[in-house]
Amino acid sequence: MLLGLAFFPLPLGFLAWFGFIPLLAALDRKLRDGEPLGAIFGLGYTFGFVFYLIGTHWIALLSDVAITVPWLKYPAWVAAAAYLALYAGLTTTLAGWLARRARVPLALTFPLALIAVEELRASGEMGFPWFQPGYTQHAYAPILQLASLGSVSLVTLWIAALNVLAWRALTGGARLRAALGAALLLALPWAWGTRVLDAAPKRPGPVVALIQGNVAGEIKWSGHHQKEILDTFVLLSEQAAGHVPRPAITIWPETATGSYLRKQLDQALTVAALASRTRIPVFSGFADYAYDAAGHAHPLNAAGLFAPDGAMGEVYAKRHLVPFGERMPFESLFPGLAKIELGQAEWTAGAGPVLFPSAAGPFTCLICFESIFPDLAREDVRRGARWLVNITNDEWFGDGAALYQHAAMAPFRAVENHVPLARCANTGLTLIADANGRVTQRIAVWRPGVLIAALGSPGIPTFYTRFGDWPGMGCMIAVAALALWSFIGGRRGTRDAAAATAAR
Repeated sequence: MLLGLAFFPLPLGFLAWFGFIPLLAALDRKLRDGEPLGAIFGLGYTFGFVFYLIGTHWIALLSDVAITVPWLKYPAWVAAAAYLALYAGLTTTLAGWLARRARVPLALTFPLALIAVEELRASGEMGFPWFQPGYTQHAYAPILQLASLGSVSLVTLWIAALNVLAWRALTGGARLRAALGAALLLALPWAWGTRVLDAAPKRPGPVVALIQGNVAGEIKWSGHHQKEILDTFVLLSEQAAGHVPRPAITIWPETATGSYLRKQLDQALTVAALASRTRIPVFSGFADYAYDAAGHAHPLNAAGLFAPDGAMGEVYAKRHLVPFGERMPFESLFPGLAKIELGQAEWTAGAGPVLFPSAAGPFTCLICFESIFPDLAREDVRRGARWLVNITNDEWFGDGAALYQHAAMAPFRAVENHVPLARCANTGLTLIADANGRVTQRIAVWRPGVLIAALGSPGIPTFYTRFGDWPGMGCMIAVAALALWSFIGGRRGTRDAAAATAAR
């Protein structure tokens, strides 16, 4: 319950500092009572089901316009919580089993198991790292700086360690020592993060313009209002072009006009004329398609740059698609899954990142859901991106918690790699984050608007950019090592017991 509330769009991130204590106390009690692994799994599953049922409540509130079969959102809400709770059950089972078999304190096995399972939850076509506990700290800029060392995984590990120390301070034998440890674990990263923020470069970078069209879904996807939608974006972009200093680039959101903007000649010419007239390139998201060698068309959730000279360069296609929303998972292995109709868009995944040139420096694009995957942004920065663009259409979330949860994760990609980030959303939240993950500018949601602001300066490459998700990898290795140790120890114990029996 506490952990679920920490994800609400309220100043409740501190609840995560002790949100795991009830689970730890109950898990410790079951281990002491010698309860079987099935009961330990059930404990974690129950905790996870309640947590994810609270966290994903917005699924039941999704806009009917954006869903082909609207009534499916209600069973989908329960099914999502039931599925995600499996990972919580796996966490308690793994932590309990390691503590029991390897004879290692639960205070050590729980953080290791939590991070290892979070790595699993974020992997593959079903990967969904939304609700990773570290994201609850988005409002605490000093703590957020930990992500530059080891991504959101390190922030989650910090939360797990803080919970363990707080739990031991309440129930353990060395309560004073544990309480002091918890206080230091909170104070030292906060002090270090504050120093990092104080030392961060404050030079303003180039100015960019983000266009929030606020186009309702029933209009955007009707197919009957494409000209009016395009006119809205052109008008707002022309207003931005009159700003002093002039923007280096104008950015439109994901599938901005609800049309094949690049393929429909009249629309493509209108955007090209805008870029030529204002002498400001336009970067936009749009639906697109490409043909394979056999001549089959593959629809893409794409984005591209309209240059002032009329050139249209390489197109970026979204790499990580939303499971069930944009494509059926594992469809490449089992093509028959495409015949199941749940209202998914059936996009085709893109091949990789595209580095776009601009007067603000080279940048890459993360479309919508991609902003919650640290490895994608890291790959982009390692390929040369000096700032990141995140375009999204969150209109189907409504004005609920999901709108704010989604936006809160994007600045982590900035601080992880010390590059500024511009997030342009159809209905909001449209914002600018500096290279330390601080939101420097934003505009109100659910209204048309233009955000014109200077990007911050990028910083030096971070430890995370250079070495990747070492907390996650390290925890997985530690879990594997403890499992091997418990297996070897169990075999040795069995042999010793057999030898003692034979000697008698």
